[in-house]
Order: sequence, then C-alpha cells, then structure tokens
Amino acid sequence: MQMKLRPGLLLLPALHACIASADSSALHTLTVRAEAPPVAVAPQPPDRHFFDLPTLDFLFRIEARCNKDWQPESLSLSVADKLVSRNGSQLVDSAEQQIQLQIPAKQLAPIAIRSFCVIDVTDEGSGIATEPPGSHRSGSPLRTTVSAALSAHLSLRCSHGDEQKMTYVTQPLDITLSCEKPATADGIREDVPGH
Repeated sequence: MQMKLRPGLLLLPALHACIASADSSALHTLTVRAEAPPVAVAPQPPDRHFFDLPTLDFLFRIEARCNKDWQPESLSLSVADKLVSRNGSQLVDSAEQQIQLQIPAKQLAPIAIRSFCVIDVTDEGSGIATEPPGSHRSGSPLRTTVSAALSAHLSLRCSHGDEQKMTYVTQPLDITLSCEKPATADGIREDVPGH
C-alpha cells in the first residue's frame, strides 16, 4: 500500500510550486484590446487565392498594472518585427496605455483565402468581383474576417526591491478584409451595396 502512495506523494511539491507561481503572477494585471480598420483588397483572378496585405494600423488599449507594493518598470508590445516600449515613469502616470502601431506591408505574409473577392471569369479583364452564394454580385462576399492573422506579444516587468517579475500575454489579432470594387471605364468607382 505504501508503495502505491509514494508516486502520488512525489507530485505534491510540484503541485505546490505551480500554485505558488500562479499566485505570484496574479499580483499583476496585463490586458489588451486591439482595433484595426477594415483592409481594402483588390479583386483577384479565380486561380489566385493569396492576398497581399498593405501596411496595417492597429490601435491597442492596454491595462498594465503592478499591484500592492510592486512598481512598474517597463511594458513592451511587439507585432511582427515592430516593437514599442514604455518605461516605468510612463506606467506610473497611467496604468491605461493607448498605443498606435503601424505594421509595414513588407513584414506581413500574404493571406490565403478561397472564394473571396474573385474576378468574374465571364467578364475577365473587367476587374469586377463576383459573388458566390451570399455576396454582392453572384460570387464572393464583400467582407471576410481572418481570425488570428497576426499575434501581439506583451510583457510587463514589475519590481519590488531587488525582486523582479515578468507577466506575459499573447493576443491573437483578427483582420477584416473588404473587397474593393475597381473604378469603371470613366474612372468613377461603382457603389457597392452595404458600403
């Protein structure tokens, strides 16, 4: 009987360590909300399913707070190869941070989507997007949201005397693509229902 209990007893110190670690990380608050405007894309040929993204502008609203006797030392936000930091004095002034971050197109990989914003093969060369069931003309939908197209990585460093602790958060970023109708022959862009 004692032999059966021994392996279970060995797990107790590890379990206690996990609980202690969770308690210490609960001292600090790091939350983020991200907003990005819809991204306009041009209609693609039917055999091409990749959309090149333009430069993206994100607005991040971040709550970064060190609780009790801890002091904020730094806050970092990174998306792709872009990194923004806030120092301790900026965090002491306000736990609410608003960060505008522009991600250059060259840092963004193309996004693969089928049956979205496709050029009508019956009128090839016109640049008119079709609509399969559920869209604006006869084929593809006017808008689509790509979930977790990018990720934002945040870290908050808090200190208490000589002790320092880091809190990390990873936030998936959704991107909404909007199918942009090209200009007509006279250079005037056609109206799209719902726009």
